[in-house]
Amino acid sequence: MKPSSASAPAPSRRQEDPSVVARRMANYIRLLEFLVAAVALVAGIIKNVLPFEYLLVLAILLGYPLVAQTIAALRERKAQKEEQIYKVLVQLDAIFIGIAMASLHFALIPCMALLIIVHANAVTSGGLYIWLMNIVWTVLGAVVGALVLGFEILAYSDTPILLNMVSMVGLGVYVGAASFQAHQRNALIMATQARVYQQQKQAVELSRKLAKYLSPQIWGSLFSGKRDAKVETRRKKLTIFFSDIKGFSAMSEELPLNVLTSMLNTYLSDMTRIAMRYGGTVDKFIGDAVMVFFGDPTSKGSKEDATNCVAMAIEMQKHMKLLRQKWKRQGIDQKLEIRIGINTGYVTVGNFGTDSRLDYTILGTDVNLASRLESAARPGHILISEATHELIKDRILARNMGDIQVKGFNRPIPVFEVSDWRSKATKKDNFVSLEAAGFAIHMDVDKIRHFDKKPVLKTLATTASKLKQREPIQVDYEAEGFALHVDSSKLRPKDIGKIMELMGRAAMSVKAKLVV
Repeated sequence: MKPSSASAPAPSRRQEDPSVVARRMANYIRLLEFLVAAVALVAGIIKNVLPFEYLLVLAILLGYPLVAQTIAALRERKAQKEEQIYKVLVQLDAIFIGIAMASLHFALIPCMALLIIVHANAVTSGGLYIWLMNIVWTVLGAVVGALVLGFEILAYSDTPILLNMVSMVGLGVYVGAASFQAHQRNALIMATQARVYQQQKQAVELSRKLAKYLSPQIWGSLFSGKRDAKVETRRKKLTIFFSDIKGFSAMSEELPLNVLTSMLNTYLSDMTRIAMRYGGTVDKFIGDAVMVFFGDPTSKGSKEDATNCVAMAIEMQKHMKLLRQKWKRQGIDQKLEIRIGINTGYVTVGNFGTDSRLDYTILGTDVNLASRLESAARPGHILISEATHELIKDRILARNMGDIQVKGFNRPIPVFEVSDWRSKATKKDNFVSLEAAGFAIHMDVDKIRHFDKKPVLKTLATTASKLKQREPIQVDYEAEGFALHVDSSKLRPKDIGKIMELMGRAAMSVKAKLVV
């Protein structure tokens, strides 16, 4: 069936180059310039103050613009520079206007009108230098005209009123036309700017959307020109991180789809935010599994990369306790924990794929080992390889777990289980995470922002006071590094004393940090 003409898309109108449109309008002004000179000459001939033989000059004044524009158009088609051609024409205009002034016997008002027209056109066309050169060429044209036609001066008293009026009207028409040209040029510029702004806005919006499919490091290196979107790889020493949620697959069959989607998106968003804070490159999400690597496209050195990776893993494990409390209040009772495996080694990193579809990722035996360590890790723990441990052992505590046998490796693999930063090993009150009936608290003092510390202290003090007086209270307070949930109706009486003691220690830790 043939589609109707009404449903066919309208052909897109080609947007013209603003400079071409502006130059075309300037050409019309040039024609008007010589038309004014020609009309003034005709008025002088009619009033018998100019010889009839000057009709030859009239023919030159009318023919020159047409010939000049034809020559300019031909040169432009031969890839000549339009700007240079236009500047040459402006100087030729001055010569012929000088000749026209000589043919008008240098009558005051007509010559002043022509001088204003030609020099205004020169200034708007090329600026100060073109204008100064225009004066020189105008004088030269007047001298040549005087030598050819004879040097005569028509006195103001002998100048016919018609000649003066025609010149002034011509000047007025020129001013109006030039003003209209300026208005049109400004309107064209404004329209072009609006179109460019809209295109930039669309490009920014598209870039923002596409950026979500790439890690910030890759996005930044592509836009800065440091990296090209082509198939290329290299060998490099990286630290690789794998994690997944233990029991998530089984739980996903029980939860409603919207709850599962919200839960997974929250988890991946928070883990990505932590990874970005430590400078990790998020490679991919595979369901609930997360793959991150450190050392490319930017690196702080193998030791610092490995330390940042393990520090990220420690924070993720701590943050998972906060997420469990939040999910529990939403009715998700499963105790979800993440397993993490980390390894350091040489891998192949870069763009894999084809010219039409690329995937920036890493490949190699050490990548597989990191994945195997994640599978071997206990829920809620971080398992690292010996290579990673050698790089981080000065700053992070890790317990030797002996050798394990992993799939795909013929030799036993020495592994270590991460505890925490050495500097935080004795600061037990800096991190608290506890759950009980009607009560949950999560606190990482180092993550609490300065402007949140006073509200946190106030929340702890108010809650403890009401619990002490056995007043009913329900609290759900969250801030960066802190979360508190209390429902006094569900608290067990025997737990209230312990809870108040715990909140007191938490308040002291926050207060000590606040003073510092």
